[in-house]
Amino acid sequence: MAQLKMYYLPSTPLKWEPLPEGFSYSHYDPETDLHKWCDCLRNGNLIGDRTDEQMFFDEIINFRVIDPANDILFLDYGGEHIGTATAFVYPEENIGDMHQVGIREDWRGRGLAKYLSQIVIKTLLERNVRFISLTTGEGRPAAVRSYLKAGFQPVEYDYRMQSRWEAFMQKYGIPTLDMLYDDGTPYKTLYNDRTDAKVRFGVLGAGRGQSVMRYCGISDNAVLTAVCDSDPRCLADAKKNFGEGVSYYSDFDAFLKEDMDVVVLANYANRHAPFAIKAMNAGKNVLSELLPVQNMKEAVELVETVERTGKLYMYGENCCYMPAPKKMRRLFKEGRMGAFQYGEGEYLHNCENDWYRHCHSDEAHWRNNMSAFYYCTHSLGPLIHISGLRPVSVTGFEAPFNKKMYRMGAKAGPFGVEMVTLENGAILKSLHGVGSVKYSLWYSVQGDMGVLESARNIAGPEGVQTMLMQGDRVEGSDDGLWTDTNLSDGLTELAEGFDHGGGDYYLLYNVCEAVKGNRQADVIGVYEALDMFLPGMFAYFSVLDGGRPQTIPDLRKKEERDRWRSDTRCTDPAVAGDQLIPSYSKGNPAIPHEIYDGMREKLEAFYKEQEKQ
Repeated sequence: MAQLKMYYLPSTPLKWEPLPEGFSYSHYDPETDLHKWCDCLRNGNLIGDRTDEQMFFDEIINFRVIDPANDILFLDYGGEHIGTATAFVYPEENIGDMHQVGIREDWRGRGLAKYLSQIVIKTLLERNVRFISLTTGEGRPAAVRSYLKAGFQPVEYDYRMQSRWEAFMQKYGIPTLDMLYDDGTPYKTLYNDRTDAKVRFGVLGAGRGQSVMRYCGISDNAVLTAVCDSDPRCLADAKKNFGEGVSYYSDFDAFLKEDMDVVVLANYANRHAPFAIKAMNAGKNVLSELLPVQNMKEAVELVETVERTGKLYMYGENCCYMPAPKKMRRLFKEGRMGAFQYGEGEYLHNCENDWYRHCHSDEAHWRNNMSAFYYCTHSLGPLIHISGLRPVSVTGFEAPFNKKMYRMGAKAGPFGVEMVTLENGAILKSLHGVGSVKYSLWYSVQGDMGVLESARNIAGPEGVQTMLMQGDRVEGSDDGLWTDTNLSDGLTELAEGFDHGGGDYYLLYNVCEAVKGNRQADVIGVYEALDMFLPGMFAYFSVLDGGRPQTIPDLRKKEERDRWRSDTRCTDPAVAGDQLIPSYSKGNPAIPHEIYDGMREKLEAFYKEQEKQ
């Protein structure tokens, strides 16, 4: 679990107390102070039972930018070192760090740590740092309280930091604390008697929306307010599972009149955009499942609705929140992998065995008519999210129609490939589809300082819960070794049992944080959602255009939107009009009605079995 982080801002008045008689400060002497330094740290759980003091010292010094003679300080009594602290600066960020604070065991419990804090603060402020940082844990409550008294403030930088600080405040009777973001700017005031309202969710789609409803039932930051579904059977099941405290609707307009913070769109994927637009016009924030849109006309309308209403649009690409992709994104954001250069993503899903449940045995169902390229964001989305870069061009490749797709009654190619160029020249390869022979979910990314990979598909769906890393210490050092990386964090245990390797839980946690005003919440906004989807759609345009590369529009730019306002090209006849394109580039295959009749029989048998249970 991540440690608590605290900052001291230069604007904070320095609380300087003169040293008691007999006490003084001194600096580290490389010739004589190694054992004395370790002795001060040994009983503060900072060195433990380490016996090789020189090795421990070298690890600390080499890992950080520390000049021992200037940066390691001592608190002395009668000329004897009784405590130590290190004050150094990260030069690139100009951030000071208060590190390795320890009091010798025979001098602990006398409130002496405050004197070490004040000399570190004074030393670093004299170096004109942006702010001073330290990390510690709840297991050292005396140290935490000492730092708070010295003027340090808690930092919102990782999962559940706010709730952990609130629990600490309640336990030790601290009425209020002002919390900061990790860039040193103000976040919010925390209170001992937390009164934050739960985020109120309304779910459209009682089947697909079950993970949201389950999250609301077990979390302390969300509540299920209303459920809407046009299928009486799904609505009855939801009412049976979630009881009378929730409102139930079959009409979306009536549903929108409920007092809700977030409308979750778990309806048919080809209808998300119009429902999102309607919800935001009604004053609701939106969490949309896949797909964000199905043509460029919808994309322009969606972007302009978000901008005009000011409501939150959040895209539910849950693969971004799986353990491995989530860790990959963090390592790139921290600069550990250097500049992003290449990425590969795979989402191959053999859907034949339960296709009858997905498409409801309906030839006109969107799943039976969607191009292989449209469901691209499970493979491509995490790569976009990890890199933080915009796609600028794409070339598409379509696999030939096969027997599996014929048996399913699906009219598209079994899978598609996108080769995407990002704005910095980096390259992505995305492979995805529903008609493959076997299942595969896998991600690999490269920076100029290392490589990160989840386990290959041989590990099964759980492969994205394992990540291998080969990272150099600095660019060009070529000293990285493959290591299995710990992916656990403050939400890991809570997310157990949620789909997509716990990704559904992380997604909803971040949605709640965003609605409550945390601008560091990891949510996918409308522009990034389109960055994830448009490469797939334009890859299909590439295939239809004989394999020519296609430029991907940037709808952040208002001047680009007019070109696309009337572009309804898609595979859905209900919205494409005279711009309808085939589901398969070589023309839709002829599939006999007997295929769908067989699917319908399977579905009816499934429902009968469910009723027995």
